[in-house]
Amino acid sequence: MENIKIGCQTYPWKMNQKQFAGDVPHMVKTAAHAGFQGLEAEIGMLGGYFEKPEMTRGILEKHGIQLAALVLHQPWEGEAESKEEEELTRKAISFLKFFPFAKLMVSHHAGTKSREEGKALQKRRENLLSCMNQVAARAGEAGIVTCYHPNSAKNSLFRNKEDYQVLFAMLERTDVGYAPDIGHIVNGGMDALEILKAARGKIRHVHFKDRKADGDWAVMGEGEIDYPGIVRYLEETGYGGWIMVEDESPLAEKDSDGVVRMDGEYMKRFLL
Repeated sequence: MENIKIGCQTYPWKMNQKQFAGDVPHMVKTAAHAGFQGLEAEIGMLGGYFEKPEMTRGILEKHGIQLAALVLHQPWEGEAESKEEEELTRKAISFLKFFPFAKLMVSHHAGTKSREEGKALQKRRENLLSCMNQVAARAGEAGIVTCYHPNSAKNSLFRNKEDYQVLFAMLERTDVGYAPDIGHIVNGGMDALEILKAARGKIRHVHFKDRKADGDWAVMGEGEIDYPGIVRYLEETGYGGWIMVEDESPLAEKDSDGVVRMDGEYMKRFLL
């Protein structure tokens, strides 16, 4: 896997947020020892380090890994960003300027609001893509690539195959890339390879999480998803970005560090 790099998302530690939020040295050290080449960080998990990008860069360099991406969660319900959303976006872009080639991962923070249907759903989708495209334009001026990571929560605006067809048509009219999450694709009742093929031209970043046949999240390699086949497809089509492991398994809540190590061992097979 010559051109693909393997990284770890901070989500396993987020499942024990009170213990690990802000402990960037620990997360970076654990990810590096597990064999990962990079880290994707959620702003909340950075804690005070979000205001200290140079110090964060130093910690990453000490352990020989890169910042692959920064995750920006926002509600984005209006046609344009609110002042509060715009300010957080500004801070995220300023942070990423210290990390060449790291991507800005945008994610819709729907909270507890219901998904809605029909025209109301489509309006929310249009507002979301409009705001994310504004973010992508601002990030692009700083040389930063922006990608959208949809999920499979019940209130997600893009959850199933029909939703994704709408999403891909909308993304083509924007500067926003696509970050497929294989676990969420399968959880939405879709075939992962089919979705990757449909959106291959927009893919800029990839997330792995495993899933059991009963729908529970699993440690990498303990679920039903054919990850060797997915890696082969990405290689064959010349993908040259990051694969980030974002483990949400119940075991991660009990042993975040242990799960990161287990995921790292599984992913090493693709680096041979």
